[in-house]
Amino acid sequence: MAVAVSACGGASGPQAADSTPPASAGSATTVSAAATPTPTPAATPSATPSAKAYTADQLAAIVGQVRDSADRRLSVLPSADLASSLEQAKAAIASMHVAPAECQDMAASSNVSAFEGAAMAAGQSIDTASGSMSIMTLAAGLDESVLATIASQLDRLDACAHVTMTAAGMEYAVTLTPVEGAGSVPKTVAYRTDTKSPDGKVHSTIKAQAVHQGVLMTAVAIGGESEADAVRRAGALLDSAAALVK
Repeated sequence: MAVAVSACGGASGPQAADSTPPASAGSATTVSAAATPTPTPAATPSATPSAKAYTADQLAAIVGQVRDSADRRLSVLPSADLASSLEQAKAAIASMHVAPAECQDMAASSNVSAFEGAAMAAGQSIDTASGSMSIMTLAAGLDESVLATIASQLDRLDACAHVTMTAAGMEYAVTLTPVEGAGSVPKTVAYRTDTKSPDGKVHSTIKAQAVHQGVLMTAVAIGGESEADAVRRAGALLDSAAALVK
């Protein structure tokens, strides 16, 4: 189950999986390392002082109810698979050299971001007919400084419009372009990442993020009919999740 997709222009198509099975919230599992979210220090003013302290189990139950743009429930990623994907993503990002350096997290947009001490859950929807994949992650218990960094991505898009990334001795040209229309959640940050490998192949993703009730919601859309289709799929995930996060 390909949650951590290579940001280096690797396999852009989804792996074989059932694209339609409803995920049972009762069977959701917990990422043991992230079961207890780290509370925000009381002395730091919070933009969401009444935000609920979700556990990984609770987030997984929400992910299992999220519906994609075709009104299908997401398949919840088991905790062991999520933990493995996070470790792979951390290793991949650590091995990259990105210029400008401050654009590293945005250049690796198709990787699942790992947050120490946070409760996390992830789910996916795969459409084998169109070769598309939609991925949703929820993270709770994040420090206000992390949430502020997410919100500041819009301000960094100009500086990170053209990025050079070196990984495994190969150089990739990365272009970040803001997109509009990714759902209706206020203050959503959405952009397209085009990663061009040395052989000329381009791997593209749409990433949309928003903070709702203190929960960081991230939707990534890969493949599909067009950019507009990918933006629509990412926005549908955000809107569905926002309706469930109270």
